Amino acid sequence: MTPVARLLRLDRRTWQGLGATGTITAGSLATLGAFAVFAFDRFGIQALVAPRPTLRLLLTGFYGWVWLAGTVWIAARFALASAARFDRVLRLFGYAHLPLLAVALTIQVTSVTLRWNGPGLVFGWFTVSFWMPALLVAATRQTVGIDTSLAVLIVAGPYVGWLLVIGRTLASQLGHLL
Repeated sequence: MTPVARLLRLDRRTWQGLGATGTITAGSLATLGAFAVFAFDRFGIQALVAPRPTLRLLLTGFYGWVWLAGTVWIAARFALASAARFDRVLRLFGYAHLPLLAVALTIQVTSVTLRWNGPGLVFGWFTVSFWMPALLVAATRQTVGIDTSLAVLIVAGPYVGWLLVIGRTLASQLGHLL
């Protein structure tokens, strides 16, 4: 099984390995790759001619990723007196955005190409409701070194804020498809 498949299955050893040896570049590519496919889903080939909306969507994804990692890091640092490093939290939260890439590809295949909206919508709701929060909890648990229930409490508030801002932006960008 590939490391990405183990990562998406919440394999603890994979998260530990990424926490120790991964790079921020790989985490940022996971995040920005997902938002780039979302932009292609929304704007198609016109994004190359008029890149302004695409750039806006990429920056929204980038800022959302940094904000989400930063708020969790601040909560862990000050509420729990954790010695977690910000670059490690940022890197693993980038990997936790991989389900968004799967959603973007599903929307591209089912909604854009086949004009069949059901699978993209169901998969998107599953991802934002369960899969991505589970990966964020796993990343927090790994970087901060706490148990799962405390990681859920730390991630819940920032994730709801992220979902209200970034999720609303994605829904408005992709609303014409779904």
